[in-house]
Formats: sequence, structure tokens, C-alpha cells
Amino acid sequence: MINSPFFTQFLKASNVFTFAAIILMVVAILLMRSLANKKVDFSKRMIIGLVLGLAIGIGIDLIGTNSALYQDNARAEIAAWYALVGSGFIRLVQLLAVPVVFLSIIKVIIDVDGSRLKRLTGKTFVLLLGTTAISAVVGIVVVKFLGLEGNNFASALSDSQITRMSGIASQSFPEFFLALIPNNILSVMSSNSSIVSVVIVGILLASSIRFLTLKKPEQVKPFADLLESLRITINSVLINVIKLMPYGVMALVANTMISNGLQVIKEMAGFILGIYVAVAIMLVVYVIILMVMGINPVTFYKKAFPTMIFAFSSRSSVGTLPHTLKTLEEEMGVSGQTANFVGTLGTSIGMNGCAGVFPAMLGTLVAAAVGVEMNIAFFLMVVLVVTIGSIGIAGVPGTATVAATVTLNGLGFGEAIPYIGAVFGVDPIVDMGRTMLNVTGSMVSAVVVDKWDGHFDQDKFNA
Repeated sequence: MINSPFFTQFLKASNVFTFAAIILMVVAILLMRSLANKKVDFSKRMIIGLVLGLAIGIGIDLIGTNSALYQDNARAEIAAWYALVGSGFIRLVQLLAVPVVFLSIIKVIIDVDGSRLKRLTGKTFVLLLGTTAISAVVGIVVVKFLGLEGNNFASALSDSQITRMSGIASQSFPEFFLALIPNNILSVMSSNSSIVSVVIVGILLASSIRFLTLKKPEQVKPFADLLESLRITINSVLINVIKLMPYGVMALVANTMISNGLQVIKEMAGFILGIYVAVAIMLVVYVIILMVMGINPVTFYKKAFPTMIFAFSSRSSVGTLPHTLKTLEEEMGVSGQTANFVGTLGTSIGMNGCAGVFPAMLGTLVAAAVGVEMNIAFFLMVVLVVTIGSIGIAGVPGTATVAATVTLNGLGFGEAIPYIGAVFGVDPIVDMGRTMLNVTGSMVSAVVVDKWDGHFDQDKFNA
């Protein structure tokens, strides 16, 4: 190991593990680049990137498990370098997420007629919140079926985590929703803003444009044209960023395995398994919903797969939104109005993974730990609290923590939050599956709403 501050602090490369890991990632990137040059299908490159990332991450962690040098120094250094590729890509996508949401919601409201807007709103809420209620039921059933209630998943959190999470949990529902109403239009445009606040500003602005188009068309048309030009430009930038997705997926997945370590994953294996069983069941539920609507689920999943993989690795529903909208419109035949409206709302309302399955499972586990009677009345309460609490949860990494604290507070278990640290310790592992479920549920809702509303292009979907 090289103990010079230049290598340990500035360069973040001071030992053989780190140098080998960097070389391995460079080789993997060159391999992925050669596949792109050979015109290998994008979906196949996404799968290859995912598999490579898993292999690299698990391999490095297995080799370094018994090495103090790896545990004390190399793991953090490797994570920093891999984050440069993986998190760097996510930042580029997140850079576009807020303007995409903002401009998409404006376009929908300006273009769609008033009567259809009302229909879209009602049907969208029915689908998003309905599937969230189903996902909450699935979460409860999985906990009971796998017998997870006996698992000891309590551990200590840091003081800062306790303070932050307790502050969230202490909010009442009125306070929670009041916080979603923006009071500074500039802060709304930041990446830390709730996506609901962005939607609210977009709706207010678009409603005024609709009104002024009738009253003062000459004055407002240049502004409306400017917004449309911005939307087209942002989408063009997005297309170029998405081309980097296989590289980002590979680095993100590898970094997740390295940063968390296989030992932590083993200790929480039951809970992790439960989450992914619930995710798999919900994917089957989507199949049933699609078949009821006369939509081929095989074709749906085939076209949704690249977006699902991106959501899985990025752990951000909002970050995935640009690709979600592109898939819905260009691959699945969903009308632009429906895709933008449902896809955008789906990043903050009724996220089936982060705000459905996860908080329902956690609420049931905590209730079992404190000795609450498990009866129908309690389970109905869990489903109701989870469904209501899913409104306005921003689709970014860490969202499930907020959803879980809202649910636990709603069930009266706010004091239990400091004792479930182990669950949040493996959050990145389970968050991949949760986010994939969020995005898939949003796409299913968009397809079903568009078919329900009579604007779905079945030929384009089947093409």
C-alpha cells in the first residue's frame, strides 16, 4: 500500500486491489464499446452490462473478503472510482429529469382537451393507487407466507439518521402534503425538489397558457413555442445520454455489490428474498391486468425490458423517467399525452415497490415484533395507510425510507424506527428491485389508461 496522502486521499488509488479493480472496469468498458461498434442490440448490451457488473462486484468482494487491506482501504477507493462511471451517468440523467417532467406536463395540459384531461386524471389515479393497494396486499402475504415475522432485523442507527427519520415520521398528513406545495419557483427546479412540486408549477403555468391562448394568442404563442422547442432539445440531449446506459448499468451494479458486501446481504437474506418474491408476484399481477385489457404481456415485457434494467440499476424512478417516456411513445404505441401524464405522475404517486410492497412488509414486521394482533382489521389499516401515504413520494434513491416512516407513523409505530437499521442497511440491494417495480407499474398504468381511453396504437405496440 502507498501511504502518501496524494494516493490515499486525492487519487483514491493506493493499493493493488484498487489498481486491479480500475483496470478491470476499463477492460469491461472497452468490451462493451466493442459490442456497440459491432451493432449488438441495445437490449442485449444492457443484459451483458448487468451480468458483467454482477460478476465484477461479486468477484472483487469475494477476493477481498479476508483481506484487512481491502476492508479498510480498497473497498472505499474502488467504490469511489466505480461511482465516477455509474453515479456520473445517473447525474446526467437526473440533470434532465426535472426539465423533462416540467415540460412534459405543460405539453399534456396545453395539447389535451379539457374533457380528456379529466378522464386521464381519474383513470390514472385509479390505476396507480389501485396497483399500490394490490402491492401492499402482496407485501403482507409474502411476510406471512415466508414466515419473516420471527427475523431479528433490529440494529442501531446513527444519531443523524434517527433525527432525520424521526423528523419525517413525526409529520402529520396535513403537514406532509403542505410541504409539497412550493413557495419558491427556483427551488422547485432543483434536483432535491419533490416531483409533485414540479408538477404543480407545470400545471399552473400550462393552465394560464391554455387560457391566454384563447384571450391573447399573439402574445402567448412565442412563449408556448419556446417551451416546445426546449422540450424537443432536452429530448435530443436525452437520446445521447441514454446511449451510455449499458456502461452506467455495469458500474452501478458492480458498485452496489462492492459497497455493501456479501456478508451484509447474507444476514438479511430472508428480508431481501421477501422483497424480490413480492416484486415477482407483482410482475405476474401486471400480466393479468394486461391480459384483461387485451394487451400481450410478452410483447410488453420484451419492449419494457431495457427500461426495467435501467430502473433496476439506477434506483431512481425520476432518473428513469426520460427513458420511460421514450419507451412508452416510441416502442409501445402509447399516445404522447397519456405517456407524459401517466408516466410523470407515476414517479410520485402510487409507486408499487418503494411506496407499496416495502412499507407494507415493514409495517407488518414491526407490528409482529411489538406484538400487535394480526387480524383483518389491522391488514386493512396497513393497506389503507400505505396507499394514502404513497401519494407524493418522490421517485429518487432513498424514497422508500420516507414511505416507510410515513407508514410506520400512520400505524402508530414511529418509535420503532430507530430499531430497524439493518433493513435500511441493505436498502441499495432491495431498492433495485423496488425501483424496477415502480417503473414497470407506471408503464403498465400508462398502457392500460391509453387503451381504456381509446388512444392506444395497437399496431405500433405489436410491431
